[in-house]
Amino acid sequence: MVSRLLEQRWPVTATLSDPEVTPRGKHYLALKAEQWTLLEELEQVLKPFEQATVFLSGEAYVTSSALPPLVKGLQKSTQKISFESAPVNSFQTSAGHEIVSRWEGEIKFKEVGNNLCIIAAALDPRFRKLRFLSSDDSLKVQIKVQTLALQARKHEQEQLQQQAGVGQDDSASAQPQGSPRKRSVLDTLLGSDSEGHNSNEEDEDHEADSEIVRNEILVYFGEQCISRDKSQLQWWKENAARFPTLAILAKSYLSVPATSTPSERLFSAAGNTVTKKRRVSLTSEHVDMLTFLHTNV
Repeated sequence: MVSRLLEQRWPVTATLSDPEVTPRGKHYLALKAEQWTLLEELEQVLKPFEQATVFLSGEAYVTSSALPPLVKGLQKSTQKISFESAPVNSFQTSAGHEIVSRWEGEIKFKEVGNNLCIIAAALDPRFRKLRFLSSDDSLKVQIKVQTLALQARKHEQEQLQQQAGVGQDDSASAQPQGSPRKRSVLDTLLGSDSEGHNSNEEDEDHEADSEIVRNEILVYFGEQCISRDKSQLQWWKENAARFPTLAILAKSYLSVPATSTPSERLFSAAGNTVTKKRRVSLTSEHVDMLTFLHTNV
């Protein structure tokens, strides 16, 4: 609104100064020169906030990973320029304090917490150097990503084993089985050679998985960031074979939107599709189809 008013400055000034349009007692409505100057400076302060808001409200690209560096950039924007108008300087200082108060949790790593946006930024090849964090926090994030990657790898292997077990159970159920040998209490206490062998195999598998994930982490965070104008999703598509475990995490974290704007747009589209005056007899399936077409076509 401020930008639009500045664009129309001279037509507005001419209209308010025209005695045929504005009564003589209403000439005080015309803004003074210092007030126009204040609006121009205020526009400079608000411009970064507008650009950040528009970007984070998008839905055709990843937004959650960009939130921490954007917040850090907004902090810097409130500290750079010193304006002539005292009210604008005061507003800029207050805006900087509000950013810290509102978004501090998104730009600082917490030992206890999900750190969703920070992890998403770490998995974004554009921001993987985590320059918005201190070196200590950056190292902690890498350790956290390694832990999450190891858990994701273990979960994926368990799912594969379950699927393989279902197939084995189906084939084994078709074959006759003999009665199992009963174990005594002493056998249970002493255990068996196979139990110790299985335990050693599990430890070796865990160590091997840890080594694989550790190598992925070292290589991934050791590479340079890609250009900001490149798609991080396309990058992961091309490099999923190099970082198979991290690719699993990237799918989970980079798919989270930074704001609720996309879902609100979807609700608005559905509300415009189904109204009291028209289309009240549409089935839920048709509403889904129309909403999908409205959003994607």
